[in-house]
Amino acid sequence: MPLASVFCDSAQCSAIQPVGAAATYYDVLAGGPPTFDVDIANLRRSFLRLQQAVHPDGFSQRGAAERGLAAAQSAWINHAYSTLKDPLPRARYLLRLHGREIGEDEQVGDPELLMEIMESREALEAATTESRVANLRQCNNASLAHVVADLGRAFGAGDLDSARRLTHRLQYLRRVAQAIDSWTPGRPVTVGQ
Repeated sequence: MPLASVFCDSAQCSAIQPVGAAATYYDVLAGGPPTFDVDIANLRRSFLRLQQAVHPDGFSQRGAAERGLAAAQSAWINHAYSTLKDPLPRARYLLRLHGREIGEDEQVGDPELLMEIMESREALEAATTESRVANLRQCNNASLAHVVADLGRAFGAGDLDSARRLTHRLQYLRRVAQAIDSWTPGRPVTVGQ
């Protein structure tokens, strides 16, 4: 979103404007069509530039309406950035844009993935040493990287069924990573679906 679209179009006016109802996070930060593959460095530069322009502190001497719009813009831009910089929320957001949203509590129906979830849980429960957990972490990180690359290809090809399935898988792998990070010898392990 160019700075001009954050403020009114008139050269004499510097009033902040609300985010357009049809604006996507990509319109605001990525400057292009919605795609899974995002240049994170450019995304961050856009985010910082926009946040500097709309930060509520810069509107402290303005009226209540403009202060409110600045706060709303700032919050919206923060949420857009946090969504697009992370592959999992980015994939979920893209699916939502395409009308294929994944519900927060949606259960995994893929028997192969369910088996993998059980095997990961068992492997983590059986781990008794830091080195074994480090091996599990390394394998999970490799799987995460592979799924993120596959998501890029699926979204790029317009294969939303595969993208949806891969997003479920990425979600699960993130939960495994969290369980690995919280592993303590002798404590129960929780790896959700």
